[in-house]
Amino acid sequence: NIFNVDETGLQLNNRPEKVIAVKGSIAVIQLRREKRAKQSAYFCNGEGIFLPPYCIFKGKNLKDEFSSALPSGFVVRMSQKSTYVNTDIFFTWLKEHFMPRKPLGKVLLIFDGHTSHCNLCEMLEFAEENGIIMLCLPPHTTHYLQPLDRAVFKSLKTHYYAACNNFIKINPSKKIGRLQFGQLLAESWAKAAIATNAISGFRASGIISFSPEAIPDYAFLSESGNRICRQSKNGRNN
Repeated sequence: NIFNVDETGLQLNNRPEKVIAVKGSIAVIQLRREKRAKQSAYFCNGEGIFLPPYCIFKGKNLKDEFSSALPSGFVVRMSQKSTYVNTDIFFTWLKEHFMPRKPLGKVLLIFDGHTSHCNLCEMLEFAEENGIIMLCLPPHTTHYLQPLDRAVFKSLKTHYYAACNNFIKINPSKKIGRLQFGQLLAESWAKAAIATNAISGFRASGIISFSPEAIPDYAFLSESGNRICRQSKNGRNN
């Protein structure tokens, strides 16, 4: 009954990591298809259990083709201003996406301090009435305390951009657009949204099982202290 919710952005492009060229070449060409439009995918997970992603597209008109390749349960939501989460989107997600899947009894919902998560009284009242305890993480701590950041998003993006690269190799004359996004997300989500990743994230952040010592001592230092500690570890400073 402990959940973490967060959002991350996925670009509609491929990111070639290696290019083969003759040694000494000055100009090396790599095949890259890029579109500036950005799709934000919204995820939530508990101890080993993932909810289907909630995807946000910038635009007004929702077309069936945008979600035709997505597995059952995945949602595509249009937003005219941007792909970033706002209060309306988050409240809709809470009522229509999370509540139908909420376990019986009280649950703990952990999230970062983005204003869209906690600046609407109606939403806070809804959460209280439905047994949802909302816990906002302190600023500048999510890279240590948020399970999705610790063990899921990196895996997701690695698999997603690998799928994009593979798509471009097979379809060198095509661009990656919204119609392809569903297929690429579904493929990468199946590889990243596995129980071991979720469990590792909760363990690494010291949440399940509760373990304050999971966070290293240098995490509590100031930024300057962190820098000195990193230099010391690299052998550049004693």
